Amino acid sequence: MTLKRKRQDSPSQNPYVLKKPHFGELARQFPRFAPFVNTDQNGKPYIDFKDPDAVRTLTWCLLKRDFDLDVELPKNRLCPPVPNRLDYVIWIEDIIRETVDHVDIHGIDIGVGASCIYPLLACTRNANWKFDGTDINQKTVQIARGNVDKNSLNDRITVRLNDTPERIFMLEDGKQYTFCMCNPPFYQSHDELQAALESKEVDPSAACTGREYEMVTDGGEYGFIERIMNESLIYKDRIQWYTSLIGLKRSVWPLVNRLKELGITNYVVNEFIQGRTKRWVIAWSFSDKRVNNASSLDEYRPKSQFVTTVPKPVTHVRDELKSILSKLSIAYEHEDDVFKGDPHANTWSRAARRRLAKSQTIDKQADALFKFHIRLDSDTEEDCKITSSWVQGEDRNAFESFWSHVKKRIDESCGLNITR
Repeated sequence: MTLKRKRQDSPSQNPYVLKKPHFGELARQFPRFAPFVNTDQNGKPYIDFKDPDAVRTLTWCLLKRDFDLDVELPKNRLCPPVPNRLDYVIWIEDIIRETVDHVDIHGIDIGVGASCIYPLLACTRNANWKFDGTDINQKTVQIARGNVDKNSLNDRITVRLNDTPERIFMLEDGKQYTFCMCNPPFYQSHDELQAALESKEVDPSAACTGREYEMVTDGGEYGFIERIMNESLIYKDRIQWYTSLIGLKRSVWPLVNRLKELGITNYVVNEFIQGRTKRWVIAWSFSDKRVNNASSLDEYRPKSQFVTTVPKPVTHVRDELKSILSKLSIAYEHEDDVFKGDPHANTWSRAARRRLAKSQTIDKQADALFKFHIRLDSDTEEDCKITSSWVQGEDRNAFESFWSHVKKRIDESCGLNITR
């Protein structure tokens, strides 16, 4: 099955996707990297990614060159690939930009690791972010704290030891958090890890440097993320977005199904691709603010956005949409061909439209039924692409019935055949 993938064209897109690191240039800039760089018969520089020392030095160089971070990367801990880790940070930035109103962002990194890479990257990129990092290993916590101190981020990043491994969260009393993130151990046993190595499911260089507790946990990554889900039912909106990286594709559908079993309906799944490495990420929330613009895999998510194209220019659809919303007594904002509204009553049902036609009033509730955005785009002068997004709200049926009515009226105005 081919999964439909939505991509966001954003200035925050991963720079390593746009331009891969040039190993020759890095070697000239950082002499410590030069011994690991070779040249192929075409004169192209390369490194051996199965050499843990080469990978660790590459990681240090990228963090120093691109983020001015000086990070200790111990030989006996996992060495995080910068492009992949940056993908995760960027995705959370996009979700926050779309769904979070306040400007003071506070994140949690579950299993922060010795490098402390997620908090360091995120706080370097975002001056208004703060982080709590936790880990179950005392030595890892000491190294992570040293990396925070070395980069003068003690006032924004706190690293704590979780001395109760069965517990996921260590929330401060009364404190609200914007999100949590996690790169859980993938495998449930040493034997499963070895089988993955033999099948090349996991990068051999990672296996040479990672401690077993970083790669193996009871129940594997599914079990670990399920524990995050179970604890999220306790804390709910204390954390606005719960997220976790997923290393194995076979875990994605079971995790999505587990969210459904728990009654969690606001969630998204995304995929990160760096070279030959694929990773997935899942996010869920107990708030009613929906993700529509951040990159996601539509196949896994509950549908909150509908796209259709009609054979009429934008000018026609714009005028028709204004007329439809006015007839439904729905107030809206319109700018750059994006219509934004938040109806406080169902005025599109047949009974409601009859009342409006007789100039009768319809009672409105204090809170909006939902919020919508309808965007009009066009590649040619003869057609119009309409994107209708459910931005906020709990009542899916209300939004879908609204959009069904609006779409039907637009289709009729364009002379399309309407099935009755």
